[in-house]
Amino acid sequence: MLKRLFFLLLLPLTLLAQSETPAQANKRLFDRSVDELNFRTFERVYDKSFTRRKFPENLRTAATRRTFEGYADNPALRQLFLNYNGVAERFKNRFGNGPLTLAEFQTQLNGILLDKNFEFFIRGLPRDERVALIRAQQRYIKQAAAQFDASADASNPAPDLAAEPEAPVSSAPLTTNEPTATAEPAEADEPTGSARARTSLTSPVAASAPAVAHDWLDYLTLLLSLASTAMLLYVLTTALPALRRRLNELPGLPDEEPQPSLRTRFRRETNSGLEEDNYDEEHN
Repeated sequence: MLKRLFFLLLLPLTLLAQSETPAQANKRLFDRSVDELNFRTFERVYDKSFTRRKFPENLRTAATRRTFEGYADNPALRQLFLNYNGVAERFKNRFGNGPLTLAEFQTQLNGILLDKNFEFFIRGLPRDERVALIRAQQRYIKQAAAQFDASADASNPAPDLAAEPEAPVSSAPLTTNEPTATAEPAEADEPTGSARARTSLTSPVAASAPAVAHDWLDYLTLLLSLASTAMLLYVLTTALPALRRRLNELPGLPDEEPQPSLRTRFRRETNSGLEEDNYDEEHN
């Protein structure tokens, strides 16, 4: 009885898998790849902003990230994450309505790493960490391209999988100084209250990049620099004047008479001998 029930439940899933076309499978692979790229970006920026916190593993979709509140009372950082979360979700619209080739698949995924919004979001990271993040994302894109189903008909565009397609992703940065900038439309699966509460991507609040946290090595380097500066000032203002004063107080050495030459000493001895001889003769 249990086996029959299991087969009955498994049959619809099997029929659904068989009915999925290669184009739909590639579109689903693209959406899954976008979710993974976005999650890795959020994770790297969040972990760098907080030294003792980790970005939760279960926040792999835009819907779950909208409900996350672990920003340590930092409204600017929270707004920045919410703004990029809306932009990053719309990256999925880049593939599915045009050619479904492998080249287009790779081009659109690599285009995420060249997007101005992506560059703005990770600008708070040090340069070496930005390079490491981009290289890791490129490796993942190659792994996703290896799973691409090349049997899809590239001549026919993929069917429209969404009931109401969203607007294309804007290539403008997350912030702008134009006062006439308006908010982008909310996501299809976003509640009405959340859509009204979330500010537009052009809000000046998002201009505040996440503060870069300092670790113990930075503080140790600063402490050693201050100690070296204090020691240098002590040598210049105290040690050197005291040494100069002690040298000046030392008694001077007596001037030594120059040693007579050999010729002068011989002449003195000769003259002394003659004077003694003459003195003895006069005395006698």
